[in-house]
Amino acid sequence: MNTFMAIMSQLFWGVTVGALEAAFATLARGAFAVFGLGGAGWWLLRRRREKRDPKD
Repeated sequence: MNTFMAIMSQLFWGVTVGALEAAFATLARGAFAVFGLGGAGWWLLRRRREKRDPKD
């Protein structure tokens, strides 16, 4: 019975850590995508405004 409980404990922690890792990776990918696309859009908008209306 002790062996069974040890195996179940290992399995539980493995699944828990795996799920947390997957959730964190998904959130990190989403954040990188949002900030990457947002930064690229901001940069393109700024560049377009500079070309259209130069200060000099």
